[in-house]
Amino acid sequence: MRPGGLILIAALPALLAGCDATPVKAPAPAHKARPKAVATPAPRAPAERLADALRVVPADDSRYAFGTDDKLLDTGFGPVLLRHGKVPDGAHAEGGVIAAYYLREQDGRFALAKAYPEAAMSGSFGDLAKWSVSDKFAALPVLVVEGGGTWQGCTVGQTDLVELRPNGPASLASIVTTFDDSGMAQDTPQSLTGSFADIVPDRSFTVRYAGTVSFAERYVRRGDRFVIEGGESRIPGC
Repeated sequence: MRPGGLILIAALPALLAGCDATPVKAPAPAHKARPKAVATPAPRAPAERLADALRVVPADDSRYAFGTDDKLLDTGFGPVLLRHGKVPDGAHAEGGVIAAYYLREQDGRFALAKAYPEAAMSGSFGDLAKWSVSDKFAALPVLVVEGGGTWQGCTVGQTDLVELRPNGPASLASIVTTFDDSGMAQDTPQSLTGSFADIVPDRSFTVRYAGTVSFAERYVRRGDRFVIEGGESRIPGC
């Protein structure tokens, strides 16, 4: 046998042993890292939001003093801060005020967008009677401000409807809802009190009066305002 043949025979067991070797497993693919959840900031408490809104109100150098009945209103065009102001020791001809401050969210805080320090004014002796926000008269929020006074024995109460629009507050209607002239017409006094009824948002409402006589007056929306049907109210003047 040739020497080369011996070498081949000697190497054959090693080659066969290599064929029986257990194959090496490929490493398992690494799992993709899951994105970390971003924590959503907890909603702020109403008192905290109100305090933040008051922080951005311009320093008041007017004649009004503001009380503790502030309202922070969330609208479709952003937060609106409403404040009720009155004139301390106000004269008979001076009324109260509702100020409106339009805000915007900025880095989790409020910033002032627009200020309307006299959005609504009414009343006498430095203050109005009462105020509220209604969603009954229009799709947008409406300030309902009641005020009035007595002049030479004639008492008149007035209700103003002020719509909070994206571009600022605007008057919708001004309606006499209380009338009493007993202090000046003692022989034939008249007394009337009106209340709202049959309200259809952005379309119409009725004011029903009771007292010396009973009747109703209907208001319909014409563009940006509510106007009385017939063009003139039956409420007498002082």
